Amino acid sequence: MAVHLSTRIRRLLSAGIVLWLLPTSGCAFGGSAEGAPRLRTVEPTWIDGLKVQERSMHEDGLRISTVHPVVPGARPFSTEIHTTMAEEQTAFMTARDGKGAASLEQKAEFLVANDDVLGARITTRRDNGGSEASASATTRWYDAARGEVLPWTALFRDRDAIRATAAEVARVLHEEEGVEFDEQPEGLGQAAVSAAPSDAVEDAPSGPVEVAADDAWKLAAELEGSPLEDVGFGTSGGLVVSFPGLPGEDGGGERSVAIDADATRPLLSAFGERALAAAASEDKTVDLGDARTSGPITTLDCARVPCVALTFDDGPGEHTERLLDDLADYSAKATFYVLGSMVEEAPDVVARAAREGHEIANHTWKHDDLTAKSGKGVAADLARTAKAIEKATGAPPRTMRPPYGAYDDTSLKHTDYPVIMWDVDTRDWMNRDTRKIVKTATTETAPGSIVLFHDIHAPTVDAIPTVLRALHDRGFHFVTVTELFGGTGLEPGTVYQRRD
Repeated sequence: MAVHLSTRIRRLLSAGIVLWLLPTSGCAFGGSAEGAPRLRTVEPTWIDGLKVQERSMHEDGLRISTVHPVVPGARPFSTEIHTTMAEEQTAFMTARDGKGAASLEQKAEFLVANDDVLGARITTRRDNGGSEASASATTRWYDAARGEVLPWTALFRDRDAIRATAAEVARVLHEEEGVEFDEQPEGLGQAAVSAAPSDAVEDAPSGPVEVAADDAWKLAAELEGSPLEDVGFGTSGGLVVSFPGLPGEDGGGERSVAIDADATRPLLSAFGERALAAAASEDKTVDLGDARTSGPITTLDCARVPCVALTFDDGPGEHTERLLDDLADYSAKATFYVLGSMVEEAPDVVARAAREGHEIANHTWKHDDLTAKSGKGVAADLARTAKAIEKATGAPPRTMRPPYGAYDDTSLKHTDYPVIMWDVDTRDWMNRDTRKIVKTATTETAPGSIVLFHDIHAPTVDAIPTVLRALHDRGFHFVTVTELFGGTGLEPGTVYQRRD
């Protein structure tokens, strides 16, 4: 069968279909011979309302950096990219051996962008010190009409088309570059060629093939680690497959194989054909709607990665700005359950916290026990506090926390907010002991935890750098309460202690 497919490709070549090999280069997407197609990318400025979120930390030789987009009107796509990066970061942190120099750098760049299809390339560079450096990339796609996030496999009409593509990449490497099959990346080489069915190209369906999203994701899971994961379209309209430089090559970099558009089309699914058309489009204005959505857009799926919500009550206080500095060192986001009276005294501090991505939530006006108030009294207290928060930050609070954790049926019936408690109580208000605070926060926290602190106490703020480092080393991601629960639908008057 491998011989038959190779014969078919030779017929295609003799008919004028060209397959280019792009040589290794130090640039982002590999170099190219003069006149050869290159991987097509899209300027982010084409997308109306696009925001780019950057997160980084650098401490004791460890560097972590991620850059990912938030696309208005395409939250599932933004969430997939951010969460894929977060999964990589958790794996990187939990696999680290020792505390030596190490780095993880991730970024996403657009391959395709129009009102119908989005495509992004996620690149990852890891360095655990010296010889352990590595790089990889994968792609994610978005069907805007259906609101579905798709893996790379969704571009292809079926498994046979993927095998044929792998076989063709292997053939080009072997026949055009002299790379032996057993020296090629796993998934290419002789195994890919011999596995390719003889009818993969000749018997392709004449019409478009619809591929269900669930089937595409299932196939992507089966083919995890395939060298075809990093696939996009070239400037001339064909597929471009990229992978790390081959063993023994100098300088690392990337190797890319580009397939002509005419050879590409029989391999594509209906969605792949739409993506190809989008890649060829010259339209430089993309508007998926909701470009001016107010408030933060949560883009991390805490069902897939370990998240923790660090919460701080009773502020702002004299130590809050130092706390904000410490949180910024880890790009950590927290939730501040503030008192309206304190917001009125220090609106600039609250505004800074909101500006830096933290959540500002309602903790009543001056810490009164809500169970001692009438229903109207509860509603009036929370409304007064909400007004002060909105004046300072420009946005109303989304959740509330009752002082002392005290609530009853009356107070629950008269709040318009989800009621957020906690599952980890550091008792910092009582012990005022930094070591005890660190121990409780680091040993009792589990994925989905809500941790209670008070930023009005110096020993608490003293503890935070150690807490952040310990949980970060365990692969945790620091999110706001709203982000912790994501799209699970928090209900007003309902009590939540953690994300299960």
